[in-house]
Amino acid sequence: MAHDLDGVTTARAVWDFTGGDARRFFDRVSLMKETAEGFLARGAQLDFVMLIHGPATQFVAKTYAGTKFEKAPCDNLPQIHALLEALAKLGVRIEVCLIAMDRSHVKRENLIACVVVEPNVFLNSIALQNRGYALMQVD
Repeated sequence: MAHDLDGVTTARAVWDFTGGDARRFFDRVSLMKETAEGFLARGAQLDFVMLIHGPATQFVAKTYAGTKFEKAPCDNLPQIHALLEALAKLGVRIEVCLIAMDRSHVKRENLIACVVVEPNVFLNSIALQNRGYALMQVD
């Protein structure tokens, strides 16, 4: 086994989610949660930020009514929401892009509670990478 994790006391990563496929989104978020739990089990402090934009914006909406996603509802939205809430309980910051929300017609009052609205998550991504966060691009 490689010793890559030896001495790691803090895991800093920015996870950039853009894809709109519900099955794939759930799978990738599940892997993110497994990764977070792996670092925590090794005693490392967790500093993960999840960025949501593009078609992935649909997965933080409570309902698709009135949104651009209205005609293609997601069958496992409750399971996705539960998974996102579990990540938030682990200390993961979940940020959604206001630009993507506006383009998708997702209103603030239609967001699940564990999500924070940011004006432009590209700014956040660049700033976090400049502060040493690993970029995890997730389609």
